[in-house]
Amino acid sequence: MAKKTIWQRDFSFMETRSDLLEAADSEIRSRSVKSARNMRRLATNVLTARPGLFFMRHLQTQKIFEVQPADGLRFGVALLDDQALILNETAGTLVTLTDVPWSAAENLWVLPFRQETLIGDPETGIYKLVYSSGSWSIDEWLFEEAPGGERYQPYWVFNKSTSITPSAREGEITVEADAAVFTADHVGTYIRYGQREIRVDAYVTSQIIQGTVISKLPPSYRIKVSDAADFRVGEAVTSRDTNYQGIIIAVDTSANTVDVVTTAYYEGPETDEYLASDDYSSEITAVTEIDPLASTIWDEQLMSQVHGWPRAATAVAGRLILIDFPDAPSVVAVSNAASIQNFDVGTEDDDAIVREVGDDSPRFLHAISANDLLLLSDRGCYWVNVRDNGVLTPSTFNAIKFDKRGASSIPPVLVDDSVVFVESNGEGISAATLSGSSYLKWSITPLTLYHNQLVNSPVALCGPAINSPQAEKYLFVVNADGTLAAVSWSTTFGEETVSFAPWDTQGTFINVFPMFDTYWAMVDRDVATGTVRMLERFDTGIYLDSAKDTSEGLDPSVVLINGEELTIGGDSVIISQGNPTHLPGLTVSILRGVAYVGEFEVNDSGELVTNPGFEGQRQIGLNYSAEVSPWPAEATDSPRSGMRPTRVTRFLVSMQGRVALQIRANGYTRSLGGYSFGDDLSVDPPQRDQVYRVMVAGRRDHPDMAVIKNIPGPFTVLALGQEVKV
Repeated sequence: MAKKTIWQRDFSFMETRSDLLEAADSEIRSRSVKSARNMRRLATNVLTARPGLFFMRHLQTQKIFEVQPADGLRFGVALLDDQALILNETAGTLVTLTDVPWSAAENLWVLPFRQETLIGDPETGIYKLVYSSGSWSIDEWLFEEAPGGERYQPYWVFNKSTSITPSAREGEITVEADAAVFTADHVGTYIRYGQREIRVDAYVTSQIIQGTVISKLPPSYRIKVSDAADFRVGEAVTSRDTNYQGIIIAVDTSANTVDVVTTAYYEGPETDEYLASDDYSSEITAVTEIDPLASTIWDEQLMSQVHGWPRAATAVAGRLILIDFPDAPSVVAVSNAASIQNFDVGTEDDDAIVREVGDDSPRFLHAISANDLLLLSDRGCYWVNVRDNGVLTPSTFNAIKFDKRGASSIPPVLVDDSVVFVESNGEGISAATLSGSSYLKWSITPLTLYHNQLVNSPVALCGPAINSPQAEKYLFVVNADGTLAAVSWSTTFGEETVSFAPWDTQGTFINVFPMFDTYWAMVDRDVATGTVRMLERFDTGIYLDSAKDTSEGLDPSVVLINGEELTIGGDSVIISQGNPTHLPGLTVSILRGVAYVGEFEVNDSGELVTNPGFEGQRQIGLNYSAEVSPWPAEATDSPRSGMRPTRVTRFLVSMQGRVALQIRANGYTRSLGGYSFGDDLSVDPPQRDQVYRVMVAGRRDHPDMAVIKNIPGPFTVLALGQEVKV
């Protein structure tokens, strides 16, 4: 039988689903591997172990983001349940803000605007984190005040069939509704009667409140006409000359009068002009102002303690977009173009927009600025054209549904010009991409079709670090089981194949986020004192997790004053520490350069039980394994007889810069690397570029082969080969 070596140097898809095992003629299978645990694909299409994690600090949060309040200034912001921390680039605390208005940081949303960052709490309101001349504060975010004391805040009709009756047009009044619509939470909020504000001062019953009129309420008139027989209650009417407008509340045909609530031109109509509805008109003979009438033309604050606060926001074309209102889930609120604190609606180009949009009453969960405005709901994906002219106006605002797939509540991420989101089924990951030649249009591309085994009830997405010095870009899916699905590409997302690989650690990934041009992670780790949350940073120069890279001695360095140790509360002030004090009770690995020294126990005080026996620079941390397993070669092309079945007899791995490794073949694992004949045993083993070969024994239907990183250090796979008999 002839022998042939089949090499694989294309790993574009990385790890794919297991049911491709028999798909020997599949291009997907030929460009992927069966397993790529803790691996990543480089721009050169070779595989290397994922970066290690550098320990930064303990921090009990999962919400951290970067702000750039001025040119050359960069800070991290950590939001906790009871405080906010301003961090430097080494995760040190610069400022602690303890007087925070929220009680739970988990559901907060953030939207940076240079010196101000909006922070939205669905339970209590919207706030702003402000940087000014080196100082930080968290202040209440307020709507602009209009002439007369009203505020330019968005309103909505929550009780369309209910009417209210104010006791007077100005001053302190009583408002009575014909249904139970008021609660004690209304106190301090505003309602509007005929577009004029009333501040609620007291709750009396579910149908009665007391309040103060901010701007004089619109009048009601009893209008006598020549013939009222064909006017109807609820009709809109207007007068011919003064353009008075109103809504008919009552009709008395015997007296030929109509009672009208004014909607425009508060001075009222004049006698001798005509009052007209859509299909009838009659001459006005007398006009009398009367007490305010019951009217259905009233509304309430769109966002307040009564109806909740928006749960998502973005900014586009100079406007603030607020969505996901608890009691108005299909409403989109768009600020005035000149001010994000002005939501006064109108028809002018700069006016605000507050509209209910979408098909089948969707709940809009996410708004994203991606050339256009994308609105992702639980019942489909919509887009609003912004890119063609760069402006968004009341007349151009039109939400167009382009896909029926819904989104989950997990915040999506912007990736180049695409938006990646978790589908409403809670498992699939898809991308909204803008594509086309002469006409660009939005469409949805599933990303996990061949990688669904790597996505397990995701709880968060992490977008790319925009200014990362690495050629490769990453998107992370944080799974409910504490693992990651790492998605990578090199040039333009959506125009090349993306790779998926599973990443894990000795602990649980809580979140991953881009900050300071790299990727950071919140990780829960079990140590002697219990489960501790750690802030760690991915670093390509680190080969361990939760690592310290230090040259300090094991004995702590303390502050000395006049030769005496400085103590606070009886404890010495430590300025440096070579021990892994953050990993008490665990087993750590130590590297000297890239050479593996060994495993060492850490006692419950965070000190190494055994001295590693050398001084100088070293990495101390937790080892993590990595593995690449190819799909077995099941058939090969023969020039005489076409595709023929094969039997794998040898597994070959081309490694770069590796010191030691393991290779598994049909259940037998062999350790390779380290010293070779002729090496200087007085120095650490050298790194080698080498092809390793291992026999594949047995006649399994589907041979199992893998190259394994079992100890820390560089681990780069250039190619995988399988020698077969045909």
